[in-house]
Amino acid sequence: MESPTVKPEGTAFPPDLERLGIVAGAKIDIRDLDKMGRRHNFQVFLYFEEDLARDSTLQEDLQKYGDVSETERPFVDLNEFLRFAAEQDPLFTRQLNELPLIIEIVAYGEHRTEKGKTRPYVKGLMPFLDELTMEEPGTAS
Repeated sequence: MESPTVKPEGTAFPPDLERLGIVAGAKIDIRDLDKMGRRHNFQVFLYFEEDLARDSTLQEDLQKYGDVSETERPFVDLNEFLRFAAEQDPLFTRQLNELPLIIEIVAYGEHRTEKGKTRPYVKGLMPFLDELTMEEPGTAS
């Protein structure tokens, strides 16, 4: 069977993505990452588990979780995440103005889509809940 990954995953990014600020360790608003992915034709996979995001490849994860529904996996396509979140909470998009989701960029690679085409992808790590909590105004640490 042919490998679904065309370019091995790594932390080296092509110059056109580097110019956009998409490099390992960069932190980018989820809305901006979505716009860049659409404009520059790369797919974004969001990971919910740091160890999985850093210690495995997308190919390994797609194979391991191939029989698991996308909503049950520890990673998800960015477009699917945004669609699902908006369906679950119609105010989700507006709430991102008050509490933006900042995604940490982890890796870059290329894979074959279901249609057999090669497509670049970026792996991003979702923030953890403790990173999202904010102090109430007027409270001291």
